[in-house]
Amino acid sequence: MIIKEKCIGGNGMPFIDTGELFELFGVKIHIGVNIFSLLMLAVFILGIFGLISAFKNKNVLGILFGAITVVAFGFFSLATIFTYGYPILSH
Repeated sequence: MIIKEKCIGGNGMPFIDTGELFELFGVKIHIGVNIFSLLMLAVFILGIFGLISAFKNKNVLGILFGAITVVAFGFFSLATIFTYGYPILSH
């Protein structure tokens, strides 16, 4: 189902929602995909390519920044997709 998010001062962006699937540690899990989550997923995938390249070139600083990028963007892209668009971890 494609719906539009309501934003303050604007129309919002297209959003695909599967509805509530289950609850995990107090967080309601939905599969929701919007432009923000797809952008973070793209950065995560490009970060993996950069990390592999840094390992091939034995670039220590590249490995450090590549690992940080993969962990940060990987976590937040999956958290954004699995928690209905934007993760709300506390109330």
